[in-house]
Amino acid sequence: MRTTLSVLGRKARSWQRRPLAEKLWFVPAYALLGLSRLALLTIPFRWITARLGHSLQTAAVVPLAGAAETARAQAIGHAIETAARHTPWESACLAQAITARVLLGISRLPYAVYLGVDKRGDAGIAAHAWVSTGRAAVTGGHGFKEFTVVGTYSSLDPGPVPES
Repeated sequence: MRTTLSVLGRKARSWQRRPLAEKLWFVPAYALLGLSRLALLTIPFRWITARLGHSLQTAAVVPLAGAAETARAQAIGHAIETAARHTPWESACLAQAITARVLLGISRLPYAVYLGVDKRGDAGIAAHAWVSTGRAAVTGGHGFKEFTVVGTYSSLDPGPVPES
């Protein structure tokens, strides 16, 4: 019992130290992670990708963002990361990316969602999803080093995208 109380006390102190913006985004992030996971289990993937943003095929674009926008996007990313660690369901990179896309869209922040794959030899193929705003990684880190981009979706409409 004493150990449980000390753990809860440590978690409460950790929560108090978090920035207000991150605390405010935690509950919506938690709820959206659940909805994102449910969508991934029940809705065809092509329907989901059609709602991620403007398709840029495999272009690895980075939407420009100012310092204030980047800071808000990072607070959203930290809230998603914290919420994902505490969900009783799997909240892997794709659910986090979908959640980030929704929260960034609500906040009217520019974003790019990237879907990537990495051929791992005999181990098969690994997939990853990540989101960025400006130079900041919102979720999933910077996957460009390890993964080949197979799909990019952006909040910004770049106009016609040339065929690759």
